[in-house]
Amino acid sequence: MWAKKTKDIVLLNISKLTAIADYFVIGTVESSVQMDAVIGSIKKTFKEKGLFQLSRQEMKDSSPNWQIIDYGSVVVHVMTKEAREFYSLENVWHKARKLSYKK
Repeated sequence: MWAKKTKDIVLLNISKLTAIADYFVIGTVESSVQMDAVIGSIKKTFKEKGLFQLSRQEMKDSSPNWQIIDYGSVVVHVMTKEAREFYSLENVWHKARKLSYKK
């Protein structure tokens, strides 16, 4: 995500709040072209680490500006600024612990 200039990356530990995943990674992109590049980069990086996606959802019905990649314990959300403000996942998961990460 960082190599593709994704902005405002947040890592949330949601393991004590839900059984759907342990972590959410949320990042903001500026365009659908950048979103595709970020998704491709994430898939490549995870594959190199031996991790394969369980599913990928494009939220086309509700928003063409949000894609989710499910790696089981880690769920990655790539969103445009507008979608991120509208869905406000950080507020939905406000009880989650924010973790620091290295670029």
